[in-house]
Amino acid sequence: MARVSRRSVLVLGLALLSPGCASKSSAERAGIDQEIARNILWRFHKDPTRFNDVRVACEDRVVTLEGRVSDARSASDALQIALSEARGGRVESRLEVRPR
Repeated sequence: MARVSRRSVLVLGLALLSPGCASKSSAERAGIDQEIARNILWRFHKDPTRFNDVRVACEDRVVTLEGRVSDARSASDALQIALSEARGGRVESRLEVRPR
């Protein structure tokens, strides 16, 4: 009898914990994407002369950088900033290096 009780408790415990392990809703994922993009933009705004023409989008934790920077160093720095804020997501750079 005690064995059945332990098994029942274990099954009940797992059933109660499983909703916490469920995947995030689309609204939660969109909120995370917005937060990632906002954090990257916030860091870009700290150096507006270098990143003024850079746009940031994030969808399904894939960050996309688009626009223009004046040199390769700025492109590299923009990529590093995005990678540091991407929370393990991917970063795609479509930046164009063109002197102003």
